[in-house]
Amino acid sequence: MKLLHASEWRMVDFISDDATPRYAILSHTWGPDEVTYHDWRNLSMSDVKLKAGCAKILACREQAVRDGLEWVWVDTCCIDKSSSAELTEAINSMFRWYTNAHVCHVLLSDVEATSDRAVLEERMAKSRWFTRGWTLQELLAPPPEKLIFYSSDWTRLGSKTDFVDIVSAITRINKQYLQGRDLRHASVAQKMSWAALRQTSRLEDIAYCLLGLFDINMPMIYGEGRRAFIRIQEAIMASTPDDHSLFAWGPILDEADIASKISDSSAFHEKEPPRPDSATCELELFGLLAASPKDFEHSGKIIVSREAAWFYKRTDNPNLPTKIGRDAFRLDMPMWSQQMRALYHWKEPNIAQYRYLDYAALLCHFEDDPSSSSSVILPLLANGGWTVSRPRTLCYRRQKNIIYSSVSSKQTVSIAPEKQIEVRPGDVIFRRLEYTGSAKSVTPIWVDDSSSYDFDYGIGLLSSSDSQRRYGGMLILSFNLLDQEDRAISVVLHRLLTDDRIFIQVIPVNFSGKQRLESDGITWYDGFEWSKATPMFSHSMAFPFDEWHVKKSPMPDVYLRAERVPIDGGDHFVDVLDLLVGCNLDSS
Repeated sequence: MKLLHASEWRMVDFISDDATPRYAILSHTWGPDEVTYHDWRNLSMSDVKLKAGCAKILACREQAVRDGLEWVWVDTCCIDKSSSAELTEAINSMFRWYTNAHVCHVLLSDVEATSDRAVLEERMAKSRWFTRGWTLQELLAPPPEKLIFYSSDWTRLGSKTDFVDIVSAITRINKQYLQGRDLRHASVAQKMSWAALRQTSRLEDIAYCLLGLFDINMPMIYGEGRRAFIRIQEAIMASTPDDHSLFAWGPILDEADIASKISDSSAFHEKEPPRPDSATCELELFGLLAASPKDFEHSGKIIVSREAAWFYKRTDNPNLPTKIGRDAFRLDMPMWSQQMRALYHWKEPNIAQYRYLDYAALLCHFEDDPSSSSSVILPLLANGGWTVSRPRTLCYRRQKNIIYSSVSSKQTVSIAPEKQIEVRPGDVIFRRLEYTGSAKSVTPIWVDDSSSYDFDYGIGLLSSSDSQRRYGGMLILSFNLLDQEDRAISVVLHRLLTDDRIFIQVIPVNFSGKQRLESDGITWYDGFEWSKATPMFSHSMAFPFDEWHVKKSPMPDVYLRAERVPIDGGDHFVDVLDLLVGCNLDSS
């Protein structure tokens, strides 16, 4: 640690904390003409004093002498920034240096002194010092009585204790942490929210300035850009894996607003499909981690729940978060299943689609909820393959026992940012693939072992496994019946070679014994022969639009709607299907 002598023109490098004398430390905002380490070493005293940034160094030294101190530390000139090793050491040590200082002089260079307390507080609230990233740790590290505010002319204004109310209002930091409470009691989300509205000159510094708050050490890699904030979150995740507030970022929807963003089952079974609407459709899906502290702007009251300790002490040993790819993580989370859907907006083609929505109950709640009964819910949508992604929004539920009941329902999830899915001409997208009433589940089956199609159920995409258009059998969807365990309705999709239409077959299947059954005018085909059967229900879908409704009681209704939607500027197309199986389909 390099220190300036307060009354002599010299600088000394103290190797260890034990050998470091008592010192004053300066907290300030940088200007355009600061004194650097190389200026101090290489320029004459008179030349250094000509620089605008020297005035505050001299004033800090003079104040240190008045405080009975011989040494001062100023970040502009006490770090050799040309040495990456020294810069890394300084940034990783800075929180400790501000904590150990005998006194911290905070220069509010844009605040004029006044005896009018109300006017002074109004001026302080507008000070640039409260908007910078690095000054956050400089505010929190020193003990309350050792941080002293000074005006632009170095008039003593008062200590952090004297201004605790106005500083708390300006910074949105709970007063207890300004009064010296151990920062380890604050959740990750709370600390991040304190930095949400702050700025740094270099993009990486918005991450590096937070290292001390989280007691994290990591190398500085200037030029990595936003990766710096991802790296610090990964380090926080490794050091405090049970603090799920790290994942509690984004705008928070109260339960009264959830219905406008997330749909219940009543909307899925109407014949009219959802239409693209940027106000209701998710335009982008994200990974587990935030892009910047600003994403935590609304998370200042989210704290760790006591259920976190119970969850990670389960006998089945839940897995801690593990990195499985770039920005992709696998972890065990309490899951809360409500069979909800969310509208997803495809960019190409321009359609809205219902996707299944899982709820992860984060192990945290709101600080101002005295009963701890609120829940912070993370929605997770299918994202292709084996991953899920999250929307920008969180859900807040004022409902008891969500977390308590969910703690027992551990599920492993892999969360990653949205993939850019390439849709090729001739692909099929299921805008809705729904079942209700007497249909209890659906199982995708290949037409035969040589099928050249891939089906991603999570995103409803049926595509050729290579770039060639394929004809013939594409996919079988077997809908198992709720009240008849040995029966199913199989929907078979073919692509016709003659006119490129989709040909649909609906085949009732009987799995109880090797026999065909006739019942109520319906032929239930033997489970082993049905693929060779001549179905009593079939239809060739006309394009650009067609719909087909099979109503044959007591068999569940089957409704299919097909649209041909342009892609690639209208040069090619994909087929968009709505397939609904169940009783009493709404025809509105």
